[in-house]
Amino acid sequence: MALGPKPKTASGYSADHTDACEQVLVTLLGAFGTLKSTVRLVGGLVPRYLTPETPPDVPAHAGTSDVDVVLNLQVIADGKGYASLATQLTDRGFEPVFKPNGWTTGWQWKRRISDHEYVQVDFLRGAEDTEPGSKILIEGEAVSALSVQFAEITHNWFDERQIKAPLLDGGGIAVENIRYANLVAFIILKALAFDGRGEPKDAGDLIHVMQYAGPPSHVASQFVEKLKSEEHRDAIDAGLDALQRKFGEGNNVEGYLLTGPVKYAQFHHGNDDEPTDEHIGYQRFATGLVTEVLRLIRQEMSPGT
Repeated sequence: MALGPKPKTASGYSADHTDACEQVLVTLLGAFGTLKSTVRLVGGLVPRYLTPETPPDVPAHAGTSDVDVVLNLQVIADGKGYASLATQLTDRGFEPVFKPNGWTTGWQWKRRISDHEYVQVDFLRGAEDTEPGSKILIEGEAVSALSVQFAEITHNWFDERQIKAPLLDGGGIAVENIRYANLVAFIILKALAFDGRGEPKDAGDLIHVMQYAGPPSHVASQFVEKLKSEEHRDAIDAGLDALQRKFGEGNNVEGYLLTGPVKYAQFHHGNDDEPTDEHIGYQRFATGLVTEVLRLIRQEMSPGT
């Protein structure tokens, strides 16, 4: 895909480009050397690993057009004997993304995968000590990271999987352990992302993972476990609040009419002026799923249960 706005519907994504994103990911990890274990994958590539395709029960996820990773800036800044990250990136074929005004953000890089196609990589960080949306330069580096609210939860809440993919520099097949947002972290960050920008893709990713990660009782149990640990409680509360307001019943409006279910249906079936029965069915499914998960969480956390 060429760089630009993300496609609004599932038909705009392809398995080939998602495979290329995985190749970009393993090529990227090589740039971090001994610090690769501190990198956390978030965003639209995560469902590939959280809910791997297992026909006929779990269909393939729609895919993604880019790679989003959360960095631990302090660990990188404190790295001993570590070559410049910018140099490591450029040596592997990455280049900064330049805006129309000629400036580069420093947190967005790209990797060419064909004559006319790129994969964009976004470097993110938690916003625990700064305003969300601010760009923080990594000390001693020509690379920055965008502050995203509660992204730091992925440093603690992650799953790990070994993958194999060809490196884009012709260096053979790489075997890498990738660390990606776990179920709770992914749902929280996707719910907050949708709350902030209302993208159909975010709604599609969110409902896909909630549907295929397991039954509602399993999804709810993962949240209950984290709630009882008292770790990152502000992040959980914010994520559950976003789910309730954007997808759930009980907002003094029929849940399927909320923005979340509507955008979920549009992601799969397009944006028609008059929603079809298929649209409405998808909307009702999305709000029903989220509402049930939230109900089970409340039930388990109620006093006396």
